[in-house]
Amino acid sequence: MDLKLYKRPVSSLSITGERVRVTPEVIAKFSSALSAKMINIYCISMGEYSISFFVDDVDMAKARDALEEIVAKTASFGALSITRNLGIVTVTGMEFISKPGVIAKLAEVLASKNINIISISTSFDSAVFVLNWDDCKKAYDAIGRDFRL
Repeated sequence: MDLKLYKRPVSSLSITGERVRVTPEVIAKFSSALSAKMINIYCISMGEYSISFFVDDVDMAKARDALEEIVAKTASFGALSITRNLGIVTVTGMEFISKPGVIAKLAEVLASKNINIISISTSFDSAVFVLNWDDCKKAYDAIGRDFRL
């Protein structure tokens, strides 16, 4: 398994609304606005009533301005909220494909260290954990030391 600790804090820009999940092109609309401002998206997390974009903390103001324009013009979006001072730890490996419970075991390691998971995004071979910035190094060390399959 490969473990990566991102060295800079990130911000979450979350758009909420009753129809976020069922609004066509919602990801394209917001990611295009961020791309036009040359803002890199580190992670996207989507729920029933929200979508969150995680960007470098130094780009937060530009990202906020780009997304606020869309939120203000679209009735299906209610509000834009921002959470700063977050961090990212990524775990990658083929174990995600072949062994059930990998995410649960990773979460157990973090919970045992009293680390709250703000958001998690998974793919077939990795998990991206968004945590409070102050917990990132502790999470990285705990996963590297304590994680067993």
